[in-house]
Amino acid sequence: MKKRFLLLLIFIIFVISLITFFLILNYLDPYEYKVVAISSISFTFVLWVSTFLTLLLYFIKKIYYRWRVYVYHVLTSFRQWFFVSLFFVWMIFFNILWATPILTWFLLFILFIFLELFIQNLEK
Repeated sequence: MKKRFLLLLIFIIFVISLITFFLILNYLDPYEYKVVAISSISFTFVLWVSTFLTLLLYFIKKIYYRWRVYVYHVLTSFRQWFFVSLFFVWMIFFNILWATPILTWFLLFILFIFLELFIQNLEK
């Protein structure tokens, strides 16, 4: 897979998820369709944040690595930002459920760290 094609795909996902996020916020009644509203807003928010931060980190890595950024850098950045944005969505969800926030957030953070380390180990 070429790097430009992957970046174009990530940019398209970013634009579509951003548009979908704002359309859902404007036109979906969360009181009538609570489960659909929460799940679709969470899904589009996770995609929007992870793709935006992936593109941002790509340009930062491009400067840091002196214009030598490969496909695995982009995929790794996307995966890590996906976990970070998923972590923030779950933090909000646990806060809504009145779960013990600090301990739950810490355990969720440890879970995502171990999951990331496991995936990095599988890649090597």
